[in-house]
Amino acid sequence: MKTLKEIDHPKLKNKINHILVIDDDEFLLNAVRKKLELANYKVTVSNNVHDAHFKLSILEPDLILLDIIMPDINGIEFMYQISSETTISHPPIVFMSYLSKKKLSEMGYSLGSAHYIPKPFDINKLPLLLNKAISSRPSQGH
Repeated sequence: MKTLKEIDHPKLKNKINHILVIDDDEFLLNAVRKKLELANYKVTVSNNVHDAHFKLSILEPDLILLDIIMPDINGIEFMYQISSETTISHPPIVFMSYLSKKKLSEMGYSLGSAHYIPKPFDINKLPLLLNKAISSRPSQGH
């Protein structure tokens, strides 16, 4: 199995080095940042989508790890908002949430082919979970 840094994906330029983590839970945000930094990733964190949007306008992360349940704009709405913008990068997104995919569907949200990691997760296994989520993504003919 390839490591997270070796996943072959057109938008990843064959390598993940920089991850933008967006979550309003400061404790989880810092735990995720520390774990990914220990795994030798550059990590930028944001505790709200407005700050994340600004960071996307000046940075080019290789991957976004995004909480779904956020104040103001939820993660899914944020994904749709940034997908139509041409002035920012569009890295692959891995969602994380306490809500199941089924519950999200019942609420009228579709993740489409986006990756998903259910909360709670073992922080020590986060690099492996990200690797699994990305490598299981269906090919989109790129």
